[in-house]
Amino acid sequence: MLFQTILMEVIEDKRSILLMNDFLLTSSAIVAFLCLLYAAKNMEGRAKSAWLIMAIAMLFESFAEGTWAFIEVVLQEDPFPSVSDFGYLMFYPLFAAGIFLLPNAPLSPRERLGIILDSAIVIISAALVFWIFYFAPIVSSLNTITLELTISLAYSMMDIVLFVALIRLLLSKLDAPTITPALFLAAGMAAVLVADAVFCIQTQKGTYISGSHLDTIWISCNLFIALAGLLQANPYPFDPLKFLSRRIYSKSPLMAYLPYLGIGATFSLLIWGYEYSQAVNQSIIAACVGLVMGLMLVRQKIVFDERNQLLTTTLTEIEERKRVEKSLRESEQEKAAILGGLKNVAVEYLDPFMRLIWINDNLQESSGLHANEMRGACCYEAIFGRSEPCSGCTVAQAINMGASQEGDLITPDGRTWISRSSPLKDADGKITGVVHVLIDISARKSAERALKESERRLADIIEFLPDATFVVDKNGKVISWNRAIEKMTGVEAELILGKGDYEYSLPFYGERRPTLIDMAKGIDPKIDPEFEKKYENLKRDEENNSLVGEAYMPLQGKGDAYLLGSASALYDSNGDYWGAIESIRDITDRKRVEEELQRSKEMAESATRAKSEFLANMSHEIRTPMNAVIGLTELLMDEKDEKLTSAQRECVEMIRISGDTLLSIINNILDLTKIEANMEELEHRPIDVKGCIESSMDLVSGSVGDKRIKFSYKIEENVPQFIMGDPTRLCQILMNLLNNALKFTEQGEIAVSVSSTNLDGGGYEIHFAVKDTGIGIPEDKMSRLFRSFSQVDASTARKYGGTGLGLAISKKLTEMMNGRMWIESAVGVGSVFHFTIRADPIIGEPLDLSKLDSLYAHGKQKIKDLERSNSELNILLAEDNVVNQIVTKKMLSKLGYNADVASSGIEALKALEKKRYDLIFMDVQMPEMDGLEAAREIRRRWPEGGPKIIAVTASAFKGDQEMCLAAGMDGYIMKPTKIEAIREALQAVAKG
Repeated sequence: MLFQTILMEVIEDKRSILLMNDFLLTSSAIVAFLCLLYAAKNMEGRAKSAWLIMAIAMLFESFAEGTWAFIEVVLQEDPFPSVSDFGYLMFYPLFAAGIFLLPNAPLSPRERLGIILDSAIVIISAALVFWIFYFAPIVSSLNTITLELTISLAYSMMDIVLFVALIRLLLSKLDAPTITPALFLAAGMAAVLVADAVFCIQTQKGTYISGSHLDTIWISCNLFIALAGLLQANPYPFDPLKFLSRRIYSKSPLMAYLPYLGIGATFSLLIWGYEYSQAVNQSIIAACVGLVMGLMLVRQKIVFDERNQLLTTTLTEIEERKRVEKSLRESEQEKAAILGGLKNVAVEYLDPFMRLIWINDNLQESSGLHANEMRGACCYEAIFGRSEPCSGCTVAQAINMGASQEGDLITPDGRTWISRSSPLKDADGKITGVVHVLIDISARKSAERALKESERRLADIIEFLPDATFVVDKNGKVISWNRAIEKMTGVEAELILGKGDYEYSLPFYGERRPTLIDMAKGIDPKIDPEFEKKYENLKRDEENNSLVGEAYMPLQGKGDAYLLGSASALYDSNGDYWGAIESIRDITDRKRVEEELQRSKEMAESATRAKSEFLANMSHEIRTPMNAVIGLTELLMDEKDEKLTSAQRECVEMIRISGDTLLSIINNILDLTKIEANMEELEHRPIDVKGCIESSMDLVSGSVGDKRIKFSYKIEENVPQFIMGDPTRLCQILMNLLNNALKFTEQGEIAVSVSSTNLDGGGYEIHFAVKDTGIGIPEDKMSRLFRSFSQVDASTARKYGGTGLGLAISKKLTEMMNGRMWIESAVGVGSVFHFTIRADPIIGEPLDLSKLDSLYAHGKQKIKDLERSNSELNILLAEDNVVNQIVTKKMLSKLGYNADVASSGIEALKALEKKRYDLIFMDVQMPEMDGLEAAREIRRRWPEGGPKIIAVTASAFKGDQEMCLAAGMDGYIMKPTKIEAIREALQAVAKG
């Protein structure tokens, strides 16, 4: 506006000034309309309607300003009177209506009556002044009523309406948010009234000039109204405005005496303008003056009654306070007696200004001050030497809030108290004092801090555990969700903490359902059968009171994973259930490795089975021709001397030795294979230690030949004569070591020594040592011993021969007997092979060997008698190999028996249909129908009185004998078939 005023003084072109003023008037009116509309948009209820009506009023004002500028600038005509006057005249009543619709603050009946009287006094006085100084002169001076006069009078009437609205706005008790906008509305309305008054006077005198400084007042009016709208939409953007508005609308002397000022101004104008009042009926003036005086008397009566009531109330309050103070003094001794006896509790009684009135003995002792010394002083000054209340003081809070307050108070000496302050009030609700009770809880707080620190450390531990871990409380709400489980599930802790209703199962299953942690919450140790279907290897760890289970789980967004979960219930110090914890580990990689290992194991087992089947087939294919070689050799050796020349007998002997050697190699290979495949089982029966050594030496000494070697053995006294173990395998170890010593010793001695050590639990550790005086073994070559198919060096293998399996088999057999084998050797001196075995003692009386020998001789004679009496047995030989048929028949013939031959299982069944047989030698591997199937069929067809069946097989693997017996066979002999084995089988049949 200042800039506009300067431009009006500087610019000489009146048309430019007129154009500028019209533009500013129109634009400011539009801005005011938009601001009021914005205020209405942000209001609700009655306030919204009020501001919307004022916005509509400004819309008419904008229309009027725009049409005025168009007529004046574009048409270059006088815009008064014109259509723009319609917009101006509509502005006044609408704006006044919006003012009257503004919501008031709640008023008492006395306040409402006072406002009505004040408004009536001011409005009547103003109307009287308007009529005398404005309307009456115009009406009396003009002979005819013109359009210009009518519009001018209309403007004056609208000004009175706007003035009434202004008075209502100034005297009303408005809501707090409306106070500041109302200030600017009042300023805008006052500016309108001033501008309209000047406009009417200049129009009456014919001195009004469009584009004068009067336009500045109208522009300022629009800007005040626009600012009021903005302030209503955004209350109190500036503290100075807030302060100013509250100052103006508070009960200041100016607002209280506004009616008196209005009456005084009215009567002054009447006296000053006496000549103007001559044109008005004096009776009307007298009536108006009388009405105003009457209203003033009523108003004064109301004010007098208010002040009288205030005085009465004040005097009553003073008397009541004296009475309360007297009662308070009288009850001090009673309170002191009650509160003084409290131990470990500090009690103080204070007035509303926090001055000490009374303190109990405990507080006097702790502070070291007497009650008389502290009485009348503020508690914070007397006890703690402070100039202001302590932080968190509940006394100050109770006085300010008017209600009891409780909280923790930390005093300057560092102690923590439970502080409770209760205000004492009189009958009217006024605070007369405060009772302050303090309980020292420093020790408890220290314990709580220690507990919180412990809980924090525990939370930190859980947070940084490598396994995904979460904790739920007894209500099933998640209270801990560590980083590892955030990474596993992709769910951040803040999204799940505090949530229940199985929220923690959603990342794993995509649905709300119980999980392992819910099972741990129960007290019943029984596992829900439904969970057994959802978890693998579900088990309860009784020692740790936890549940452990594995399960495939569809992790959301990460695919399936194999998880290992461990859940446990948590209990408080009273043994009550507090919550549960579950840790989860992703073992998908481990499971994949296990599955791969399982597949590898199955492949290895398959390979082992294939190897076993291959070796079984190889054993069958090798032993079948060996059966013919060894069997025919034995038959030739049993021929009478005159049938063979010495050269022929030597050749046959060479064949026998070579066959036995080859059979020994085959047996070694098969033994090693069975041991490596864990297919070898040890027997557990009595062993005669001395007999085992002697029999082994007897068998080996027969191969000494031309070597000058002495055999000896020594058994220490602490060695038991009989032990429990596998005598066959023990003899095999001894024979392997003795044969090895014999092979590399040309002369000297081979000695066996045995010692024993008692073990805890009643067992023995038997130590064997086989010493020779052979060539010895270099130290750098010892590492090659005990390896399969290995010799010390190539030259030794060429000179002495051998496959290198004997020592390897012996070492493995020793380890199967829970022992070990090692060697001591020196080149050119000899070697000592050591081995140990673990054995159990014999339970019961030891055997008498002399009785065994007698029984053996008696049994042998009886067997010969049985052979002679049972030579007429009907025997069937089921064998597909022609050579083996010939060999076996010759052996049977040698023993005095005849046999029929069948080449397969089917032929054997057909032969049984035609003839009854007492004994069948059944080859296991035959075409069309093998021996096992044929045996089962025989037992099915002839369950009673059927023939005895002896299995004849080239297989030598674990389970072969059991398999034959399970098929219904009665005995088992292995190829190459020895005549002694056939004799024993026949003897068994003869006995049965």
